[in-house]
Amino acid sequence: MSVSATTFRVHRWLGWLVGLQVLVWVSGGVLFSIVPFQAWVKGADTVKPPAVLLPADWAVRTGPGLQAAAQRGDVTAVTAVATPHGPALRLAFRGRRDSVLVPADGSAWTPPDEAAVRRFATGLHLGGAPVVAVERVAEVPRRLGIVAETGGRGDLWRVRFDDALGTRIYLNGRTGEFVTSRNEAWVWYDFFWRLHIMDYAEGEDFNGTLLRVASVTAFGLVLAGAVLALLALRRRWRARRKHRGR
Repeated sequence: MSVSATTFRVHRWLGWLVGLQVLVWVSGGVLFSIVPFQAWVKGADTVKPPAVLLPADWAVRTGPGLQAAAQRGDVTAVTAVATPHGPALRLAFRGRRDSVLVPADGSAWTPPDEAAVRRFATGLHLGGAPVVAVERVAEVPRRLGIVAETGGRGDLWRVRFDDALGTRIYLNGRTGEFVTSRNEAWVWYDFFWRLHIMDYAEGEDFNGTLLRVASVTAFGLVLAGAVLALLALRRRWRARRKHRGR
């Protein structure tokens, strides 16, 4: 069998093996290049994460609450956070997964209800779109089969808005703290990203076995195509040379 015929067969079989994935790579590349990442995917034009501004006398007001909370164990971190009830201090403890919130105004902490969550999320939305629904969900179902909007995190408040991107704001189910915002542009971007790097579980491993195999195979496809192109050029050059010699 000639080199040309062998190379053609290799090229054809490699094309069948990686053709669909190459189409996915190219389609994803087109999507990544034309969709505004910050404005649409990250929702920068739609949602502004809350800023934390403590009152001037926060140290005095929170003193008793902080002292009481510190009795729970060794404090490893104190973080200022925004909640539906206003700014607060979150205390984390050594060896414990739960934390304690101490409101900056010195009041006793109470978990936010649906009305407070709605007001808080509405204040984060920049477009003024109406709220479609406020739901407390134990888990967030995957979208398009492989997209995990919250990375598998559950017990969240989900506030859905009626805007062009279908914005959803996720808040901590217990404290109401801002977790993340998602929209349809983010879902499709993440979907094609997972297909692009061939990590259908976490969407973060861009050096996995599947991607390595597909990349090497695709390189073989391109290499075989280049060989076929060179062989074609050689045949054309020989044909022209033979025609000139007559």
